[in-house]
Amino acid sequence: MAYLKMGDGPLYMFYTPYHLPPWQIPHSVARAVLFNDPTCTPRGAPVCDTIAYAKRDLKAGETLDGMGGFTCYGMVERYAVCDREDYLPMAISLDCRLKRDIAKDQPIHYSQVELPQERLCDRLRVEQKQRFQSNVKAA
Repeated sequence: MAYLKMGDGPLYMFYTPYHLPPWQIPHSVARAVLFNDPTCTPRGAPVCDTIAYAKRDLKAGETLDGMGGFTCYGMVERYAVCDREDYLPMAISLDCRLKRDIAKDQPIHYSQVELPQERLCDRLRVEQKQRFQSNVKAA
């Protein structure tokens, strides 16, 4: 590392301008389990969310196929705006059935979908909303 003019060491910090979750998640889980050492911790109330948008004209009765699918894509917005407008988060969109048509590139709202029954993600979302409702900054 000294050869590359990065100092005498022994500790170096490497900056990587990319994120590779499939390789990083197992390492983070192992550190948390084996050493009680979290690699990331939440700061508190949510500050942003990823909204589901229609990738194409969608018809009532269609089922959304979630992240990486053919029916919707995600765009990040401030959490207070998402909450106020009742936007459907991308992470919740999987297997939701549309109640009405949605035009291409339009955001999808909770009121426009029927959620699948008894999903853990929906229960956790309600719990998150209740827990942080008073901490979210108005937009």
